[in-house]
Amino acid sequence: HLERQRGGLGFVGGPGETQIEADRRAIDDQLVNLRRQLAKVVKTRSLHRAARAKIPFPIVALVGYTNAGKSTLFNRLTGAEVMAKDMLFATLDPTMRRVEMPDGPEIILSDTVGFISDLPTELVAAFRATLEEVLAADVILHVRDISHEDSQNQANDVAAILSTLGVDENRAQIEVWNKLDQLPDDIAEARRQRAAREEGIHAISALTGEGIDALLDDVALKLEGVRHVEEFTLSFAQGKERAWLFQQDVVTNEEQGEEGFALTVRWTDKQKAQFKAL
Repeated sequence: HLERQRGGLGFVGGPGETQIEADRRAIDDQLVNLRRQLAKVVKTRSLHRAARAKIPFPIVALVGYTNAGKSTLFNRLTGAEVMAKDMLFATLDPTMRRVEMPDGPEIILSDTVGFISDLPTELVAAFRATLEEVLAADVILHVRDISHEDSQNQANDVAAILSTLGVDENRAQIEVWNKLDQLPDDIAEARRQRAAREEGIHAISALTGEGIDALLDDVALKLEGVRHVEEFTLSFAQGKERAWLFQQDVVTNEEQGEEGFALTVRWTDKQKAQFKAL
């Protein structure tokens, strides 16, 4: 097959073109087409991110190795039927849902493509394009399959890729040790105790729901950390701005005075920027 000559129709393959040359040319054509499609995807994502920047809700992103259980956790938190399959790149398109936190703010929850080690060069650009969503996240949930024998190396891979993407160490992150249900009882209990001792780690089972409430409480605490308090006064003529602040549920105190409304707000940098743009 590889050495077979293709002759005759010059506009198809050229006289004397070998089969391997024709195959290589076909692959090159496919790569060109895929790059064009990827460019469109990146442009569309950029537009979507610009639109989401106008949404005041904080973003919580799920990241982790492929098959770590991100989509199962996403389904548990949102009730959405996202594909949860044991396969590579089952989630090629980041999925986002609005979630109302118990006793906390509303958030946008984002499920991203799974990580793999030694990513082929041809897939790096597409992989990075799908992960750009993480850069907009206020809190990152790093979901690990704690039952996997290579879990620590997988976690190292994720941390390395996040670093190359530009996610700094100051970004709020929670390590989620998933799949307790897949472990023997004694090992599962040891994981629970270790996670309880270490800050920023939660041992859970997305499948059974174990540990989910405590995880959500910690997410709410982390989100409080990305909000800061400011005080300022709005004039009586700034009714639009005042109404917007109350719509965002960021006003913690208001006092009316002779010059207007003295406000205390708790908000994110994103909300502050949106307010200034009104």
